[in-house]
Amino acid sequence: MNAVDASVEHVLGAAHAAFADWHRQSVAARAQVLARAATLYEERADALAEQMALDMGKPIAQGLAEVRSCIAILSYYADNAADLLAPDLIAHEDGNQAEVRLQAIGVVLGVMPWNYPHYQLIRCIAPNLLLGNAVAFKHASICGGSAALVEALFIDAGAPRGLVRDTGFTHAEVFAAIAHPLVSGVSFTGGERAGAAIAEAAGAALTKVVLELGGSDPFIVFDASRARELARLAATMRLSNAGQTCVSPKRIIVRRDLLDQFVDDFTAEFFSALPGDPLDGETRLGPLSNETAADELRGAVRAAQQQGAEVRGSFERDDEDPRRFAPVVLLEPLRELPVWHEELFGPVAMIVGADTIDEAIELANDSPYGLGATVFADTSEAAERCATEIVAGMVSINRLKGGSPALPFGGVKRSGFGRELGAQGLREFSNQKVVVIDRG
Repeated sequence: MNAVDASVEHVLGAAHAAFADWHRQSVAARAQVLARAATLYEERADALAEQMALDMGKPIAQGLAEVRSCIAILSYYADNAADLLAPDLIAHEDGNQAEVRLQAIGVVLGVMPWNYPHYQLIRCIAPNLLLGNAVAFKHASICGGSAALVEALFIDAGAPRGLVRDTGFTHAEVFAAIAHPLVSGVSFTGGERAGAAIAEAAGAALTKVVLELGGSDPFIVFDASRARELARLAATMRLSNAGQTCVSPKRIIVRRDLLDQFVDDFTAEFFSALPGDPLDGETRLGPLSNETAADELRGAVRAAQQQGAEVRGSFERDDEDPRRFAPVVLLEPLRELPVWHEELFGPVAMIVGADTIDEAIELANDSPYGLGATVFADTSEAAERCATEIVAGMVSINRLKGGSPALPFGGVKRSGFGRELGAQGLREFSNQKVVVIDRG
């Protein structure tokens, strides 16, 4: 056995041993561990947020908001455990009643990104632990500090050792783990190239996989009464996590007669945020994850400018800290340019005009991605048409996208498949066992 196989065997063996006992615990006992984890997240919030800032540059205030999201997810599954795991009852022939029971399947391998060091993990861990599964996760290499804190927190919350495991796997070990018979499911969040490779490996192993990939979410503004407010809100949303968010409003589509004023209001708010120290509580815009990411984003903006897009804002390299990236706005013409079809992972916003709601829907769907969308419509008819016709996994109408853990999260097209969170997310890595008993 080589070193890769030995490492994988050791980690997965421990996870499966923990699963063997854990899935036999009562639902109430499993929920109690999640509730305790929520309490520990609250108690350790400052330290967890500081580690995120050190790992990947998330401003402290935004790190604390991420901790609150984790608390909400853990509390949701703890508080609603009995209802979420109650069997579905199905009437069938001869007046008998069948049950569909949700049962654990074993070890789930989570391969997680750096942009939300805790939230991404918790939305995988919480439903799977409630179900009875074990979670062995491979975090992004720059998030080692946060990964270790997550494993320790769950041990302190009462989870048996090995049940929630920071594997520290290498690239080769991840693929060896996917092929291992002890892995019953794979959850991946990240780029589409890596997602395709993981899906291929999981398919070869006949292992269930959930993919949450990129997004280039549209933000449609046709409500004149709220246009100025929405310009500021869209700018604030685009600045969150330095724009390194899959569901950030990346393509902003505005009714054409509102466009000039919208751009003025948006840029006033957007450009007011300057890159700063993520450990400073007043910082709104932290650095990008690494120098390479910043250079690639600068290259995309420069190419768009050379191809005819109007660029507002400076995207010059900061020699003091090359990871810093000041806000940039790209204006029409955009749709015919490659940048329109790419995911810009940073504080760059694209704003275009549309004459009609039909054109806005067409623009929204003109993307290889289909994760989320936000629409502020001027009529109920337009709102319903957007809800029906926009191709996305999540559409929010006349309100900002929320982060409720009760709502399933996921997309279509090149944004991936499967769902996380909510009752639907709980089912992804379950055996939906049909039990028919003749009680005659």
